[in-house]
Amino acid sequence: MAARRSGAVVAALMAVLVGLAGADFAADRAECADKLMGLATCLTYVQLAATARSPTPDCCSGFRQVLGASKKCLCVLVKDRDEPTLGIKFNVTRAMNLPSACNIPATFSDCPST
Repeated sequence: MAARRSGAVVAALMAVLVGLAGADFAADRAECADKLMGLATCLTYVQLAATARSPTPDCCSGFRQVLGASKKCLCVLVKDRDEPTLGIKFNVTRAMNLPSACNIPATFSDCPST
Protein backbone atom coordinates (compact mmCIF):
# COMPACT_ATOMS: atom_id res chain seq x y z
CA MET A 1 0.00 0.00 0.00
CA ALA A 2 2.80 2.43 0.90
CA ALA A 3 4.62 1.64 -2.35
CA ARG A 4 1.46 2.32 -4.33
CA ARG A 5 0.93 5.64 -2.53
CA SER A 6 4.59 6.62 -3.07
CA GLY A 7 4.26 5.79 -6.75
CA ALA A 8 1.14 7.94 -7.03
CA VAL A 9 2.86 10.85 -5.30
CA VAL A 10 5.89 10.59 -7.58
CA ALA A 11 3.63 10.41 -10.65
CA ALA A 12 1.67 13.45 -9.50
CA LEU A 13 4.84 15.41 -8.82
CA MET A 14 6.24 14.49 -12.22
CA ALA A 15 3.04 15.84 -13.78
CA VAL A 16 3.64 19.09 -11.90
CA LEU A 17 7.21 19.27 -13.13
CA VAL A 18 6.19 18.60 -16.73
CA GLY A 19 3.61 21.36 -16.43
CA LEU A 20 6.20 23.66 -14.93
CA ALA A 21 8.57 23.11 -17.82
CA GLY A 22 6.13 24.14 -20.53
CA ALA A 23 4.44 27.40 -19.57
CA ASP A 24 4.64 31.18 -19.94
CA PHE A 25 7.38 31.93 -17.46
CA ALA A 26 9.41 28.90 -18.48
CA ALA A 27 12.72 30.21 -17.13
CA ASP A 28 11.37 30.47 -13.58
CA ARG A 29 9.70 27.11 -13.90
CA ALA A 30 12.84 25.42 -15.16
CA GLU A 31 14.84 26.98 -12.33
CA CYS A 32 12.32 25.78 -9.75
CA ALA A 33 11.52 22.28 -10.98
CA ASP A 34 14.19 20.54 -8.92
CA LYS A 35 13.57 22.70 -5.86
CA LEU A 36 9.84 21.87 -5.87
CA MET A 37 10.62 18.15 -5.58
CA GLY A 38 10.95 18.87 -1.87
CA LEU A 39 7.20 19.43 -1.75
CA ALA A 40 6.28 15.92 -2.96
CA THR A 41 5.41 14.83 0.55
CA CYS A 42 2.96 17.73 0.84
CA LEU A 43 0.65 16.31 -1.82
CA THR A 44 -1.09 14.09 0.74
CA TYR A 45 -2.14 17.30 2.50
CA VAL A 46 -2.74 19.83 -0.28
CA GLN A 47 -4.40 17.76 -3.02
CA LEU A 48 -8.11 18.41 -3.37
CA ALA A 49 -8.98 14.84 -2.35
CA ALA A 50 -6.35 14.67 0.43
CA THR A 51 -7.43 13.11 3.69
CA ALA A 52 -4.41 14.07 5.82
CA ARG A 53 -5.49 16.35 8.65
CA SER A 54 -2.12 18.07 8.86
CA PRO A 55 1.11 18.23 6.87
CA THR A 56 3.76 15.65 7.72
CA PRO A 57 7.08 16.66 9.27
CA ASP A 58 8.72 15.74 5.93
CA CYS A 59 6.32 18.08 4.13
CA CYS A 60 7.16 20.95 6.46
CA SER A 61 10.87 20.24 6.14
CA GLY A 62 10.59 20.25 2.35
CA PHE A 63 8.53 23.43 2.46
CA ARG A 64 11.19 25.11 4.61
CA GLN A 65 13.92 24.02 2.17
CA VAL A 66 12.04 25.32 -0.87
CA LEU A 67 11.34 28.60 0.89
CA GLY A 68 15.00 28.91 1.84
CA ALA A 69 16.18 28.13 -1.68
CA SER A 70 13.86 30.52 -3.48
CA LYS A 71 10.56 32.09 -2.54
CA LYS A 72 10.07 32.67 -6.25
CA CYS A 73 9.58 28.92 -6.63
CA LEU A 74 6.61 28.96 -4.29
CA CYS A 75 5.17 31.82 -6.32
CA VAL A 76 5.56 29.72 -9.47
CA LEU A 77 3.55 26.94 -7.84
CA VAL A 78 0.89 29.36 -6.61
CA LYS A 79 0.52 30.88 -10.07
CA ASP A 80 0.26 27.46 -11.72
CA ARG A 81 -2.16 25.89 -9.25
CA ASP A 82 -5.03 25.94 -11.76
CA GLU A 83 -2.92 24.84 -14.74
CA PRO A 84 -4.87 21.95 -16.31
CA THR A 85 -1.74 20.21 -17.62
CA LEU A 86 -0.59 19.57 -14.06
CA GLY A 87 -3.16 16.84 -13.62
CA ILE A 88 -3.50 17.73 -9.93
CA LYS A 89 -6.26 19.65 -8.22
CA PHE A 90 -5.12 21.55 -5.17
CA ASN A 91 -7.06 22.46 -2.06
CA VAL A 92 -6.08 26.13 -2.32
CA THR A 93 -7.05 26.89 1.27
CA ARG A 94 -4.75 24.18 2.60
CA ALA A 95 -1.95 25.08 0.21
CA MET A 96 -2.08 28.75 1.17
CA ASN A 97 -2.24 27.77 4.85
CA LEU A 98 0.85 25.56 4.62
CA PRO A 99 3.18 28.17 6.18
CA SER A 100 0.92 28.43 9.22
CA ALA A 101 0.33 24.67 9.44
CA CYS A 102 4.10 24.12 9.40
CA ASN A 103 4.82 27.04 11.77
CA ILE A 104 7.00 28.69 9.12
CA PRO A 105 6.89 32.48 8.76
CA ALA A 106 6.05 32.98 5.10
CA THR A 107 3.39 34.68 3.02
CA PHE A 108 2.26 34.31 -0.55
CA SER A 109 1.07 37.92 -0.71
CA ASP A 110 4.46 39.00 -2.06
CA CYS A 111 4.00 36.91 -5.21
CA PRO A 112 3.41 38.91 -8.39
CA SER A 113 -0.18 38.72 -9.58
CA THR A 114 0.59 38.21 -13.28
